[in-house]
Amino acid sequence: MTRLVAALCLTQAVFALGVLALRAGGGMPGRSQRFSGQDTGAWVPGEPIRPWTHIIIHHSASASGSASHFDRAHRLKGWDGLGYHFVVGNGSLTEDGRVEAGERWMRQQDGAHAKPEWNARAIGVCLVGNFDEGKPSEEQLAALEDLCRWLCRECGIPPDRVVGHGETHGNATRCPGRLLDLGDLRRRLEGDR
Repeated sequence: MTRLVAALCLTQAVFALGVLALRAGGGMPGRSQRFSGQDTGAWVPGEPIRPWTHIIIHHSASASGSASHFDRAHRLKGWDGLGYHFVVGNGSLTEDGRVEAGERWMRQQDGAHAKPEWNARAIGVCLVGNFDEGKPSEEQLAALEDLCRWLCRECGIPPDRVVGHGETHGNATRCPGRLLDLGDLRRRLEGDR
């Protein structure tokens, strides 16, 4: 009996370690990779970084979501996978403040998150949540700031070119919502210069 209990405990421990390794390793191949907001080294794409000029911030306008969730939804629309380059979780389907780097970023491909002329030159970042109804979490804001700081530095993008989807020409939308203060984000990024 003791050996059976020990074997069951060992089996459970091995299974738990496998689940943790799968989560840490980014899940299944072909899906967006998941990284801690502090692990900016994991955001380095597999291709040379192309000359991006802007960062466009979006909200999902939904209570929950993740890169894999949006990837499926975008494929159902006939798109070539996740339209954003990055997704910042809100604790619903991924950890609060967790940054997920999508395949478009890792392969340095045009986005599918704004008008075509913007998709070719702007990095798309989506925060999960509806910021017309509530504010982003502190964890999301910290992760967004870390991500934008890294992108501005790596891509040579000035902080005044970190804009909301609704601030881009030709996009009649309130995205990323009235309760996400991008002016504050830009001021913080400017303070780094």
